[in-house]
Amino acid sequence: MDSKELYQTLEAYFPNNLDLMRHLKVNACWEYFITEKSTKEETPKLHYFLYKKDDNTLEMTRDNPGIEPDLLLYFTEGAILQLIKGHPDADEYYLRYREVMDNPKPGVELDNKIDKARLKLWSLGYKNWQKDFKF
Repeated sequence: MDSKELYQTLEAYFPNNLDLMRHLKVNACWEYFITEKSTKEETPKLHYFLYKKDDNTLEMTRDNPGIEPDLLLYFTEGAILQLIKGHPDADEYYLRYREVMDNPKPGVELDNKIDKARLKLWSLGYKNWQKDFKF
């Protein structure tokens, strides 16, 4: 699918699932890089941000929201689509995430990088998020 259609598909899921950022404080921010076949590709097919705008809203945008990302997330298109298939709740999404992370396949890969110090992340609620979702 082209990048516009992919963005629309992802936009129907991510900002509508507030529990993905359960326990996190306002302005928690994730930066996504979606590639075609391998997370090692240099040029992403799609690049966007997801952040907690307020206690009741997640916002997804292709424009930099001016918030330093906490996590940098890398997915192949196949992986991200597999994770959101059927619009799972956050618990199922993270279960699928760990399954793909532990068992990558060609074209279905993901990776992540932490972009802040652990104490800063914990102050944003990541300690409880990590415990809740078993990361």
